[in-house]
Amino acid sequence: MWGLGLSLCQTAHALCLSPVQVPGAASQDEPGCSAGSCHPATGNLLIGRAQNLSATSTCGLWGPQEYCIVSHLQDSEKCFSCDSRSPSLHNSHHIQNVLYLSGRDGHPTWWQSENGVEHVSIRLDLEAEFHFTHLIMKFKTFRPAAMLIERSADFGRTWKVYRYFAYNCSRLFPAVAVQASGRVDQVLCEQRYSEIEPSSHGEVIFKVLDPSIPVEDPYSPAIQDLLRVTNLRVNLTKLHTLGDNLLDSRRQVLHKYYYALYEMVLRGSCFCYGHASECAPVPGVPVGVDGMIHGRCICRHHTTGLNCERCEDFYQDRPWRPAGGTDPPACQGCNCNQHSGRCHFDMAVYLATGNASGGVCDDCQHNTMGRTCQLCKPFYYHSPRADIRASSACVPCDCDPVGSLDGGVCDSHTDVALGMIAGQCRCKEHVQGVRCDSCKEAFYGLSRTDPQGCQPCRCDPRGIIAGSPPCDHISGDCYCKRFVSGRYCSQCLPEFWGLSNDMAGCRPCACDFGGAYSNRCSMEDGLCPCRPHLIGRQCDQVQPGYFCAPLDYYSYEAEHATGHPNVEVVSREHAGHMITWTGPGFARVRDGAGLSFHISNIPYAMEYDILIRYEPEVCGAWRAQSPLCHSPHCSSHRRTHTARPPAPRYALLSRPFCFEPRNQYEVTMRLQRAGMAQRHPAAFILIDSVRAGAGGSCPQQPPPPPTAAQAGARSWRRNSRSCVCQGGGPTLCLSFPMSITNPPPSPACQCDPQGSTSSVCQPVGGQCTCKPHVIGRRCDQCAPGTYGFGPSGCSREYLCVCLSALGDQPWVTVMALPTLGRSPHSPHRVLPCADVPEPRRGQRTVP
Repeated sequence: MWGLGLSLCQTAHALCLSPVQVPGAASQDEPGCSAGSCHPATGNLLIGRAQNLSATSTCGLWGPQEYCIVSHLQDSEKCFSCDSRSPSLHNSHHIQNVLYLSGRDGHPTWWQSENGVEHVSIRLDLEAEFHFTHLIMKFKTFRPAAMLIERSADFGRTWKVYRYFAYNCSRLFPAVAVQASGRVDQVLCEQRYSEIEPSSHGEVIFKVLDPSIPVEDPYSPAIQDLLRVTNLRVNLTKLHTLGDNLLDSRRQVLHKYYYALYEMVLRGSCFCYGHASECAPVPGVPVGVDGMIHGRCICRHHTTGLNCERCEDFYQDRPWRPAGGTDPPACQGCNCNQHSGRCHFDMAVYLATGNASGGVCDDCQHNTMGRTCQLCKPFYYHSPRADIRASSACVPCDCDPVGSLDGGVCDSHTDVALGMIAGQCRCKEHVQGVRCDSCKEAFYGLSRTDPQGCQPCRCDPRGIIAGSPPCDHISGDCYCKRFVSGRYCSQCLPEFWGLSNDMAGCRPCACDFGGAYSNRCSMEDGLCPCRPHLIGRQCDQVQPGYFCAPLDYYSYEAEHATGHPNVEVVSREHAGHMITWTGPGFARVRDGAGLSFHISNIPYAMEYDILIRYEPEVCGAWRAQSPLCHSPHCSSHRRTHTARPPAPRYALLSRPFCFEPRNQYEVTMRLQRAGMAQRHPAAFILIDSVRAGAGGSCPQQPPPPPTAAQAGARSWRRNSRSCVCQGGGPTLCLSFPMSITNPPPSPACQCDPQGSTSSVCQPVGGQCTCKPHVIGRRCDQCAPGTYGFGPSGCSREYLCVCLSALGDQPWVTVMALPTLGRSPHSPHRVLPCADVPEPRRGQRTVP
């Protein structure tokens, strides 16, 4: 680090300097710095820096000032004048005079302070960092009784003391050590350069590094800090006097006491940390001054800076350090694989690599990254076909950003141990494909915002077609079976229920057309929406206590009709006959006579078909002529003619009639033989009843569009007129009881408690179970030929005796005969005579 030391030899009048080689330092004669450390030449740092040298006190700055010398005190004329207002004056004693021993005219020159001023500072400000090694001061008068040397390495912001000097250290600097401890950076107080003798030409010499103290590592931070200076300051703190100032207080006594300095040498060199052998002027500093030590290092070893205090750009692989002996250069080039020309040093990286490399490349190009630009940036990968140093080594990833992790990042390089393949896309959990651009089987809806990429198909396995994909991989729609619907095939089509693994997926509701409001059943259990008092999954069963009205429920017996003129009522016993009629019997209507039926129990406003039940009594066809009185919604009168063929036992009028609820209607018909112009008094027809059946809606009150079930029901009703048969009809008629009858509500059974054996009637037709010889749907009347309706039913053997006439009503006593197993004296009932047939009144009847 120090290419040149100094050995001082003192003679009576001069100071000798001879070169001494520092161990481990490169010789100044060595060309360049290739062998290790190198150092610029040393010299006097004051040369060329006169303008940077200053003193806090100089005589004659403000005008001539008298001073005297001690050796001529007896001679009053031996006092002199100091006038430093101009450096060109021969008696000027500016501080710049210390650079040289004599002026241009050969006369000695010196610097001199003001008389009697003890505290004076001399300061040199340098433009850069320098190595400071020696200070030599040669005084014209007494050397200072006390002084100290200070240094600054931060351009005067902070100061540190090099050395104290005093003729009595213990009194003037009591806190400072006098004896050396062996540390080169120890601050001491030295006494040998502060004696009163000699009174002239006395010297003060200071060496930064004491030659008597060995230095193990001249490149250590402590030594470097000790030598590095940007400012030097010599503080003169106490004058030597002869004591007369204590006896004589006159001001003139102090004229002989002042500081005067012939010469001052600050030995040093440009501070380059061993990385330069020469220095150049710092910008702004005068050039061309002989012997001037410049402050800007001409750096080698890939260092840079004013003092070679850092590594050059791209030579940051190892930490900067001062050059030492033959050690390899500290600043080594970074390895950036030809992708960057800039790097920086990172101590953490250096330590992590075992002090092998600490360079971190900056601004890697060609889509590379990493400490040495050895990796490809995200979304790029190292092509196996290119060397990492090639500009085309990193190629873009070809991954779908929607289905890939981290927006489309692929494996940047191949690493078998880590399972990495250069360029391989990393798909989200539910995504597949080389580019991660499609959903896995059983997933759909590739989405950038979905962390798993795709959603699982939500298809119900019971509802999808066997062997089909679980769902559409884009929309998620499932491939449903025939009777299954919904995006996920999780529900049955309308009018189907019971989602299952069956081939069709669901089963038809098959709701009864008449018993259900619609054919839409519950998809879970298949229950149809039943009308009141109808039960069962298909609404094809009647609630106990109710029944399904038959087609001829709205029937009106001819026996109760009004004749025009009066007609004969013919009762027919049930025993011994096939029952082909309703009620007790028939109305026997003569040719040309008529009947009027009164209708007041219409349930719905609609058109009704009028069907006439009859039995022919004579050969030949009959014709019915029926004018009908309607409500305001229908025409007031309508006349229709219908032929009554002799063979069938019923006839349907050719057109329907519009009936409405809560209205009274009278259907009047006149019957006569077809094709006969004259009436025959002996020609009769037996009319059983008239039935009003659903035929359609009234034209002036159109209903809403029918559902499929309603349409089917109407179709059944229109096509099932053949079910209005004698004896209950064929099996087909019984298969759809709710579908072909009039609309509900289903009526209650209302079985007569005396005439029936149970309160429950047959579900279809509502026929109650009657006691013997009791007839009627409700079992509320005796069969023709039987009498005595009571708790035991009706009987065919009675003794009817007219007893009396009470008021306008004759009464009879009806008594049971012994043939019925009863006593003649059994209790009897009193009935109106009108209830007893005329031939049997007052006589005994025999079966």
